[in-house]
Amino acid sequence: MPSVSIVIASYNSAEYLPATLVSCLNQVTPAREIIVIDDGSTDDTPAVCAGFGESITYRRVENGGVSAARNLGAKLATSDWILFLDSDDVLLQTAVASLLARSEQVPSAGVVYGMVLQRMEPPQEPRLSGFDYCAGDPPLPAQRNLYRCAIITPGSAIVRREVHLRVEGFVSGYEPMEDRDYWIKCGLLKPVAFCDTAVLDKTWRPASAGTQDAKRIYRSLLAQVALRKWCKERGIDFSWAPKNAGFAREAIRQALFWKTPAIMPALLRKADDLGYRGLWYFRAQLELLKLRFTGGIPPEPAWLNTPTGIR
Repeated sequence: MPSVSIVIASYNSAEYLPATLVSCLNQVTPAREIIVIDDGSTDDTPAVCAGFGESITYRRVENGGVSAARNLGAKLATSDWILFLDSDDVLLQTAVASLLARSEQVPSAGVVYGMVLQRMEPPQEPRLSGFDYCAGDPPLPAQRNLYRCAIITPGSAIVRREVHLRVEGFVSGYEPMEDRDYWIKCGLLKPVAFCDTAVLDKTWRPASAGTQDAKRIYRSLLAQVALRKWCKERGIDFSWAPKNAGFAREAIRQALFWKTPAIMPALLRKADDLGYRGLWYFRAQLELLKLRFTGGIPPEPAWLNTPTGIR
């Protein structure tokens, strides 16, 4: 039977981390190792991890973000497969067993993912998400993840360690869509398999990465443009994707839909660089003009200047 290493990047998650670790330790098919990378937490995370003793591998580092923490955890991992779990996720008891069983049924797969029981905070009715939308051979998985993450969250999937190495890990500065960039690259290299069962209990909180629309939209554009270069360097066909102007068009459209005016001037500058001057460009210009007369354009967020491309 193949083995799994669970890698948990944790930052100030002492409140939720015990339940996450217990869910990892209670798997019907045990993980070979549970690796916690404490990303410079200032809460009780070190004490929480100390309480689990030798049942986990604990490494504390200076705060560098979730991508760097995951990449470090992957370097420490020794298993055939890696599962990147968020520090407030709860693995369902049969998660590892189900994902590994599916990996044996589809031996060519580089990624195997299952369904997610999604909860919202404040509480709402939970719903089941993460269906077989991106299962298949390359480039289908990449195409299905290009604009939205078909693999709902990293904790619902396992990735072959060798595929992780070929992808070269998560890219720092792409958060909160670093996982989408990662799954696209995985799906360009190897088939993706779907496990027809729920594997994860996930709660989306107000500060969760999936709720940060402005960052997601702007950094998606950066990642998509960089992806073209990544494919060219490796001889991977990317001709099926839109041109860079098309990526700019979609970013502006989403920014208008999600009402994120603070990033609109920066998106328009990017659109100019990428050669897009279509309908959505002029709609955004009109929206900014309205804002100037009604209440002013919000200041551009400081994170726009965050370096990207760090591994």
